[in-house]
Amino acid sequence: MIEHVLHLILLLLAARSFGEIATRLGQPALVGEIGAGLILAVLAASLNAPFLAELSRSAFLDLAAEFGIFFLLLLAGLEIAPGELFRHSGRSAAVALGGVLLPLALGMALAWWVLPDNPMKFVQALLVGVALSISAVPVAIGVFMDLGMVHTPPGRRVIAAAILDDIIGLVLLAILTGAIAAGSVPGIGAMLPLLGKAALFFLIVAAAGYFGAPRIANLISRLRIPAPEFTALILTALGFAGLAELLGMDFIIGAFAAALLFNAKSLGQASFARLKATVSDLTMGLLAPLFFLSIGIRVDFAALAIIPGIVLALILVALMGKIIGAGLPALLSGLTRKEALGVGFGMSGRGAVELIIVSIAWEAGLFDYPGTVVANLFSALVLMALVTTIVTPIGLRWLFRERGQQGCNRPS
Repeated sequence: MIEHVLHLILLLLAARSFGEIATRLGQPALVGEIGAGLILAVLAASLNAPFLAELSRSAFLDLAAEFGIFFLLLLAGLEIAPGELFRHSGRSAAVALGGVLLPLALGMALAWWVLPDNPMKFVQALLVGVALSISAVPVAIGVFMDLGMVHTPPGRRVIAAAILDDIIGLVLLAILTGAIAAGSVPGIGAMLPLLGKAALFFLIVAAAGYFGAPRIANLISRLRIPAPEFTALILTALGFAGLAELLGMDFIIGAFAAALLFNAKSLGQASFARLKATVSDLTMGLLAPLFFLSIGIRVDFAALAIIPGIVLALILVALMGKIIGAGLPALLSGLTRKEALGVGFGMSGRGAVELIIVSIAWEAGLFDYPGTVVANLFSALVLMALVTTIVTPIGLRWLFRERGQQGCNRPS
């Protein structure tokens, strides 16, 4: 038992320390946390130390990573205010769709070209397309907040579009996990029931939100036990997670959907703030750092030596797919060229959802098929996420280095 305790102490210290370094360098904490995992993996391979080698196989790390996935989506759902989302979603819909569809198509085409023939080739190509289509909401919001541009046209457009991208990404995740479970290329006949199940799930969630949310809030207000909001959230999330599993989707979709039912309007400002703080502290202070570290510790840098061309192609397609796919609709909607380019850069960062999708595919054995490219695809996708997450704030800070430039403060 003491060995597991020492493992967790070392892993958490490494994740938080490197997260702090990344933050001080102007990068999201997850970049440092993934970097901590990468460094531990390199040390374990080079020093031949059994203690370090056992870190990546720690049962406690696997458990913490699973909870990290669950709570990250829970926190993401709490961060989204549906009313605010719909208020600014009209002008952002084209940006969101372009920012999803073009990277999805380009990613699938690239994967189909480079992947060897195997029974899961279509699903692997779909995974690459979905991974490239996701945008990192926290990265975008953080950078625009640093620049004081949250309420400018590009800031509002990026944030609303990135949230819509995440929602679309969760639907794509439902399709992807169903395809992984099927174990073969899904035909139209297999896809229709899968799409029907996804639609049924979101219909049940919408009905629960309309009819159940007020009753849940009323029940919570009558309870005298400590942290009733948190207990209600966890129970609802577990229930929706079970429903998602029954309908052939991943459990994390249930966590995200459940969190949407808990908001300041239904719970009251004070209760919601307390709930969000509790979930945020548990997630960002413990579970998320361990999850991101677990991603990094699985990466094999050999991918850079074995398939450097494919890694570079993934990064370029990921960046250009978002810059063109999101930036062009933004330009056509009336933004200036600089603002539209800022929208494209703002949508380029990947983050938690993309890494969660890749992690789920890894756990499902999607990378276990023979072939050099498939064996290194996990590491290539994580490296792509890391590079694009670093490039996003650098590009935006360079593009809007003069915050007072003309056009940045026009009404949306």
